[in-house]
Amino acid sequence: MRDYGQTNIFDHVIKEDETFVIVVQEVTEQNGQLHKRVLREYPSLKMEGMKNLFDHLRDVYREEAFSARGKYFDITIYTNEDYAGDNIYAHVKRYRNSKEWTTTSK
Repeated sequence: MRDYGQTNIFDHVIKEDETFVIVVQEVTEQNGQLHKRVLREYPSLKMEGMKNLFDHLRDVYREEAFSARGKYFDITIYTNEDYAGDNIYAHVKRYRNSKEWTTTSK
């Protein structure tokens, strides 16, 4: 899954019927502090749907304008609906003044 961003070390144990959650956020800066604002959240995705939606979201947010204080867009894929930070499957960021997505480590 290299083309989907930084992947979880548990990729080899992903169940065939695993579900995924995609969260799209814009990170803004205000008074020297970063704040995350959830723009979209897509729960209950099967593998194929997750891959297709992830590709679509990367294309959409590659052209999306930032808010006045926006620093970067963040697309994170979590495994299962009861997601938490340690269940990250893939994570990419697009910074202001860039059209490229950057994979980031957890």
